[in-house]
Amino acid sequence: MFRALAASALLAPVCAMVGLGLGVLIRHSAATMVTSVFTLLMLPTIFSQSKRWSADVNHAMVVTAWKRLVQDWQPDPGSLGYTATVAGSRIVYAVWPLVAVVLAVVVVRRRDV
Repeated sequence: MFRALAASALLAPVCAMVGLGLGVLIRHSAATMVTSVFTLLMLPTIFSQSKRWSADVNHAMVVTAWKRLVQDWQPDPGSLGYTATVAGSRIVYAVWPLVAVVLAVVVVRRRDV
């Protein structure tokens, strides 16, 4: 219960940090909005969980991590797809904003000085 609440509360700040990182890299507001929506919402639907490489890419997305953290029950062991782990989903929640902020700091220091 607490895991789902924490994941839902952190979803907006994580997405905002990713948008900040993309905004610093792209430096164009409309292109940043389109890229952010595509990266956060549309890209996870392209990759399925039936093949291992596709499932690995899918599990590295923020929305997939949120779905796994909100899910209270264990995935079916007999299912045909690969499922994300709770620990991996927490790592995704930590790595995406960290990379975005570090990238933004590096780019701003090099480009805008």
